Amino acid sequence: MKIFRPFLFSISLLLFGWLFISNINLINVAATLNKAEINSEIGKVNAFSNIDQLKEFTIKKINSMEVIRERFSENAMIRIAVISVLVLIQILLYATKGNFHAQNSKF
Repeated sequence: MKIFRPFLFSISLLLFGWLFISNINLINVAATLNKAEINSEIGKVNAFSNIDQLKEFTIKKINSMEVIRERFSENAMIRIAVISVLVLIQILLYATKGNFHAQNSKF
C-alpha cells in the first residue's frame, strides 16, 4: 500500500500535466494573425470572377474544416478517457486514504 498511493498520485499528476499541455495550444494567442489570415481568405474569395473557381475553393475549405473537426473529435475522446481515468484514480486515492491510516494505527 505504501507504493500504491504514490504510484497512483504520480500517474495522476502526469495525466493532469498532459491535459494541461494538450490544451495550451488551443488558446488563441495570435488573434491579430488569425484576423489577418481571415481577411486574406476573404480577399481571395472576392478576387474570384469565375464561379467554378469559387466552387472549387469552397469545396477545399469545407474538406479542410471536416478534417479539423474529425481531429478535434478524436482529441476530445482521448481527453474524456484521460479525465475518466483521473476520476477513477482520485476515487481510489480517496478511498485508500482512510484504509491506509486505519491499517497503520493498528500496528
